[in-house]
Amino acid sequence: MVVLSWGSAAIAGTCLPPAPPWMPTDADDVQAYADLLKRDAEAYFTDVERYFRCLDQQRREVFDQARDVSGSYARVLELLDDIGK
Repeated sequence: MVVLSWGSAAIAGTCLPPAPPWMPTDADDVQAYADLLKRDAEAYFTDVERYFRCLDQQRREVFDQARDVSGSYARVLELLDDIGK
């Protein structure tokens, strides 16, 4: 059980959502920082796409892991059933 808990924590920590960029509401700030705001927003959306791909990959890995554990657990239950006979 400890190994399973550690594995879950390790998997959950690999995809980190990107921090949203600062977006000013003052028109003077928008004009003064227009190029920086554009670069930050584009970088943010690139990072968001990367984050979603990471989550999709993790989902596949965890699904495969759950399938393997399910098979192993079925074998454990069969052994327990055989011992109980």
